Amino acid sequence: MAFLHPKSSFPPTDWEYWYMKYYEWAAWYSGDPELLLKHYTMMASGNKTAQEKFWARLESEERAGIVHMPAAGDIASTSGNLLFAENPRHKYEESNDSGKRIKTFIDENGLDNILLEGAEIAAALSGCMLKIDIDPSLIKIPIVNIISPTQFFPTFWRGRLHEVLFFRVVHVDKSGKVYRLFENRRKENNVLLIEYQLHKGTDSTVGPKIDFNLLEETANKNLESVEYPNVDGLGCIYCPNMKPNRLSVGSYLGINDYHDVITMMDSLDFTWTSLMRDIELGMAQIFIDEELLSKNKNETSGGLTYLNRFSKFQKAFTKLNLTSWRMGGETGAKPIDSIQFEIRVDQHLKTIKELFLNIISLSGYSPQTFGLGDAGSSAESGAARKLRENKSQLTRNKKERYWLPVIKSLFTQMQQLDVSSNLTTTYSSQEVTTELEDSIVIDPREQSEVLRNLEQARAISSYMKIKLLHPDWDDIKIKQEVDNINKETGITAEII
Repeated sequence: MAFLHPKSSFPPTDWEYWYMKYYEWAAWYSGDPELLLKHYTMMASGNKTAQEKFWARLESEERAGIVHMPAAGDIASTSGNLLFAENPRHKYEESNDSGKRIKTFIDENGLDNILLEGAEIAAALSGCMLKIDIDPSLIKIPIVNIISPTQFFPTFWRGRLHEVLFFRVVHVDKSGKVYRLFENRRKENNVLLIEYQLHKGTDSTVGPKIDFNLLEETANKNLESVEYPNVDGLGCIYCPNMKPNRLSVGSYLGINDYHDVITMMDSLDFTWTSLMRDIELGMAQIFIDEELLSKNKNETSGGLTYLNRFSKFQKAFTKLNLTSWRMGGETGAKPIDSIQFEIRVDQHLKTIKELFLNIISLSGYSPQTFGLGDAGSSAESGAARKLRENKSQLTRNKKERYWLPVIKSLFTQMQQLDVSSNLTTTYSSQEVTTELEDSIVIDPREQSEVLRNLEQARAISSYMKIKLLHPDWDDIKIKQEVDNINKETGITAEII
């Protein structure tokens, strides 16, 4: 997508549907009740489906008592943890020039943390963009950032990212004018071309293009157009969360984890709020006939001041004057009475649990991953835990197949931009492969039993035993450990 016309709406008409979805998903992901209220209040105008949501039906006086359970954020966080909570292993030749630069890329960017952030954002918002920037005034290496889907418009051609328009709000003035910085990336004659524009518009319009120096946030920021030859991509890589996109089959965009369960999450909040209201209404209260209360000399009617002011945390309240009732022969009115409504704790908690379990399952995860359900024995084996968490592992493995090619391309384009931008001297880029941990903790007792059985069957070498115990060790370190074991046991022949 090229730069937007100054008179066009924002977001563009073609993206209105997706951006409403992104904002809805982002509101749930945030865990902020105010954002949910704001979104569904806006959506409820003329939208019958939105009007049926619990968050859209809340009256202003009811909003103080709402309870929101941040299930969406928990799902997204868990998804990111399954992929990148344990540092991935990046395999490359470290001794040459490219290897030294790659190690610097990883360390200086905090790349493993960036990948963890990206996986969580992708799970929440359907995907993310890994963007590489060059700014020698900040640092002498390519800079990697995660960009959420609410900040770019991608264009695909034959399944490949063909062009992308990034944007971000850099300033909003007192009159409500919105200043957006746009960055367009495309290939022209096999050269990566990056261009910038600053527009002054409104919440819903792009507005005219203005000079960068008119705004403090963009003045003197080196926003001139730049060209980078010999770069395979656009200096950015789109990573979908998962495909296919059920909301638009055939779309190159990914889909988020909890798009199917928005209604159930809405019902979950309704149930929690209902439970809290039960607790509030179930507070025991004492009601006293005002005739039994001594009057204050300064009062012309009624009981003491603190008994006349209603507060749900007050221990006693004044009843209506019941004198006429008694004079009329009514006997049902008691001068002192207490009220306590039933608190339906068990019914609410059972509903909450069933809703949450279904939300987790329909999002692609096992209850055990969230510490719920029948967790089994604390001493169960790693294989048993894997079996119980099979659904979570399948979802994780599916996402891994999207992430690995993206990380590989990221390293390639970082090296190419590093050389093309003259950040360093010319070197030949190398391929980097990445392996992710499975996030299942291996039981040392179980592993030692497996190794012992293999050794007794003479089916494993010392080399392979050490490799299984220390998968992160390289060949040199493993062979050194083999030699140490052989020396201690008096074995002279090297066993590999």
